[in-house]
Amino acid sequence: MGVVTFGSVRSCAVTTVALALAATWPSRSDSSGRRVLLIEADPAGGTLAGSSGWPAEPSLVSLAAAARRGGDPELVWEHCQELPGGTAVLAGPASADQARHALGMLEGWLARLGALHADVLVDCGRLDPASTVLGVFEQGERAVLVSRPCLADLQAVATRLEAGPFVGDRLGLVVVGEGRYPDGEIAEALGVEVLARLPWDPDAAQALVSVPASARELRLAPLVRAARTLAGRLAAGLDATAPVHAGPVHAGPVPATEAGTASVRSRVWRAIRPETKPAGSNGSAPEEVSR
Repeated sequence: MGVVTFGSVRSCAVTTVALALAATWPSRSDSSGRRVLLIEADPAGGTLAGSSGWPAEPSLVSLAAAARRGGDPELVWEHCQELPGGTAVLAGPASADQARHALGMLEGWLARLGALHADVLVDCGRLDPASTVLGVFEQGERAVLVSRPCLADLQAVATRLEAGPFVGDRLGLVVVGEGRYPDGEIAEALGVEVLARLPWDPDAAQALVSVPASARELRLAPLVRAARTLAGRLAAGLDATAPVHAGPVHAGPVPATEAGTASVRSRVWRAIRPETKPAGSNGSAPEEVSR
């Protein structure tokens, strides 16, 4: 059991990544009944209910109201919708005001997600310094930043990392879409492990709310195949209660001697020099299901 949190510095498909991983998360063969739960905890509001055609409740809002009468973490299951493959989803409201109000009411409940008998995936949306769920993001056994592989987005990630301690070696990066910068170069510049690169596959992303990931029309889709591989490795990491490596480690944290002489932003500019790169796509992310 464990908690994996997802967020971004700029808006770039966090919901799609969390949804794809929840839909492809490995089933548990043990007799404990361990479940998978996706929580849409984006203070800017949720998109999954609208994309799925779900009613406004049950949702994050109904859980917030119920939690005033008792804070048992297991109460969540009464307020979930369900993906076609059976994964439970605590959907956020479309309204940012409602989302922020509900998340504020659930602050204590969210701090106890680790008590759930489940693998919990939390979509925290965009992580600006004033985000009400920044603490939730930082409490994950594995915290995942999502970024596009273009210079502007990587520079934004570098600036956020430079601002102060984040979550240490529990932090990993998932890159979405094609771009001119390879994973190893990104990892070296940022000092953060690139866990995986997920292809931008908008048709599959949209279909995940209405078709099981195991269905014939989806199981070989590029997004689903890549998400299934990453989901298996993240789940194995939770079981091992140790950092998970979703592939070759391109670079670890920058040595203290280098960190003392060059900022993260400077490393990005030095390691990723746009004037020396061939022209290519920056892998822009589509409008979400996905924020």
